[in-house]
Amino acid sequence: MNDEQVPMSEHATSDDRSSLIVPRSSLRVIPLGGLGEIGMNLMVYELGDTAILVDCGMMFPDAATLGVDVIVPDMTYLFDNASKVKALFLTHGHEDHIGAVPFLVDELPLPVYGTPLALGFVADKLAEFGIEGIELREIQPRETVTIDDFRIEAIRVTHSIVDAVGYAISTPVGTIIHTGDFKIDHTPIDAKPTDLARFAQYGEDGVLLLVSDSTNALVPGHGPSEKSVGGALDRLFANAKGRILVTTFASHIHRVQQVIDLARKHRRKVLLVGRSLVDNVETAERLGYLKFPRETRASGPELAPRDLVIMTTGTQGEPSSALARMAVGEHKQVSIERGDLVVISARTIPGNERAVAHVIDNLYRRGAEVVHHEQPDVHVSGHACEEELKLMLNVTRPRFFIPMHGTLRHLIHHARLAEAVGVPHGVVITNGQVAELDGDAIHVLEDRVAHGKVFIDSEAEEVPDVVVRDRQHLAEDGFVIVVVAVDNNGRLIRDPEIITRGLVHVDASQEILAEVRTLLVGMFDESPADELRDSDLLQEKMRALLKRYFRKSMGRRPMILPVIWEM
Repeated sequence: MNDEQVPMSEHATSDDRSSLIVPRSSLRVIPLGGLGEIGMNLMVYELGDTAILVDCGMMFPDAATLGVDVIVPDMTYLFDNASKVKALFLTHGHEDHIGAVPFLVDELPLPVYGTPLALGFVADKLAEFGIEGIELREIQPRETVTIDDFRIEAIRVTHSIVDAVGYAISTPVGTIIHTGDFKIDHTPIDAKPTDLARFAQYGEDGVLLLVSDSTNALVPGHGPSEKSVGGALDRLFANAKGRILVTTFASHIHRVQQVIDLARKHRRKVLLVGRSLVDNVETAERLGYLKFPRETRASGPELAPRDLVIMTTGTQGEPSSALARMAVGEHKQVSIERGDLVVISARTIPGNERAVAHVIDNLYRRGAEVVHHEQPDVHVSGHACEEELKLMLNVTRPRFFIPMHGTLRHLIHHARLAEAVGVPHGVVITNGQVAELDGDAIHVLEDRVAHGKVFIDSEAEEVPDVVVRDRQHLAEDGFVIVVVAVDNNGRLIRDPEIITRGLVHVDASQEILAEVRTLLVGMFDESPADELRDSDLLQEKMRALLKRYFRKSMGRRPMILPVIWEM
C-alpha cells in the first residue's frame, strides 16, 4: 500500500466486507466542513426524516482569498432539507466550531444546544448580527436531550477552552461518539478532566461509530498539560525588566486566567487590547469562568514598563490585528518599544507561517524580544496526540471509525492509528461525502451532496467565487486597460492609451507599450468598415489580440479591459 492510498476501505462490515446492502433505516453521516481541512467544522447526522447538526464553524482566509474576511461552509444541503434539520449541538466556543452559526440560523432558525460559555459567545455573535428569536438551550455534561429518534448526551472533554464537550448520540441503529476537539489532560486548570469513565461506559455498552478529532494525529506521544504553560510564563515574568505583551487565542480563557494570576503574583496590572479578547473576557467573567480582580486591571498603557502586562490579539499575524498594527507603529493605543517582551502563546495554524514570521520580524525591528510557541512550554496544544487518540479508540472500542477535523493526511494517519489498535473498519471521507450505516455495514455513496466554501467580506456579505477568482487573477498576472477614441465610423482619432498594473516588465518599458499600440493601430486599420461600427466586436478583438501578445511575449495572462469612446 503506498502512502497516497486511503488505508481503510470505503465500505466494511463487522463480519462480511463485501456486503453493500443499505436499508431504508440507515444512519447517514454527512460532513459539510472540517474533513479535509483545518476549520469550518460542520457535521450532519441524519436518520429518516430527522437530522441534527454538530458544530457550525468558520475558517480564516489565506493569502489567496483576497478581500475575504471569513469563510463559512456551503449550507445549501441544509437549506434544501430544512424540514429535516431539527437542532444544532455545539461542542465548544472556538470560532472554527461556532463562527458560522449566524449564517445558518439567519436562514434556518434552529434551537442551539451548548454549554454556557459556547452559548454566551454565540449570543454575542447573534446580537452583533442583529439576529433575534433563536432558542439557546443550555446542556451540561452528562445531561441528555431527545430529538425524535436521537438521544444526545454531552460528555465533558478537556480542550484549549473551558466548557468543551463531546456527544454520545444514541439511535435505533447504534450509538455514535462524536468527540469534538479534545485532549486527555490529567491536570487541567479547572480540575475537570476528560470524562474517560463515561466514554468507557459507552464502550462497554457498544459503540457503533466513533467520529474523532484528528488535528494532532501526526504528533507522537502525549500532549503536555496546560499547567506546564503557567510555569514557563512564570519564569518569563520573573526575568522581564520591561513591559510584557502576551498574545493568545481570544477564547483561551484558561490561558488568560493564568496570565492574570501571574500578573498579580509579579505585581503587574493587565491591559486587554483587541475587541474579540475584551468581549470574550467579559462574557467569561459574567458566566463565572474567569476572575479578573479590579485591582489587577490597567486603564491604559501609561504605567511604568515594569508594572504592565498587555494581553492582545494577533496570534496568526492577521494584518488588521492589534499585535500586527503595534509591530508597524500603527496602533492608536500601544507602540512597541525597545525592551518589550512579546510572548506569542499560540501555535501557528498551517498557512499562516509567513504572516506570523512577518510580524515577528517587525517586532524585532522595533527592539522587542519575542518568545513564541517553538520555545518550550510557551504553548501547549488543546488536541490529542497519537497516544491520546489511541486511548480514546481503546476505551470506546467502536465497530466503525471516521476521523474528522484535519486535512487528508491527518485523517488517513488517524485511520491507520485506529487499525493499529484493532479498529479495522475505518472510513476516510471528506466534505460532501455521505457515509451510511445500518448497524452491520458502512458504505460511502458515490455522489456527494452540495458542499464547498462561501466567502464573506467585512460587511458580512457573500463574495461570489468569480470575484475571488478575479482578485487572484489580478494579483498573479495584473491587468491592462486599453482606451481607444474613435469617430462615427469607428476609425481611430488618436493613438490608443494603455494603462497597466502588476506587469513587472511592462510598467517600466515604453518599448513594449509602443509595440502594443502598433498592434492595435494595425488591427483597426485592417478591420472592415462593418466591424468598425460594432463596438462589442471590436472590444473582443482587442481583448483576444492582447491576450495572445502577452501570453507569447511574456508568458502572462493579465486581465484585459478594453474601452472604446466614440467622439
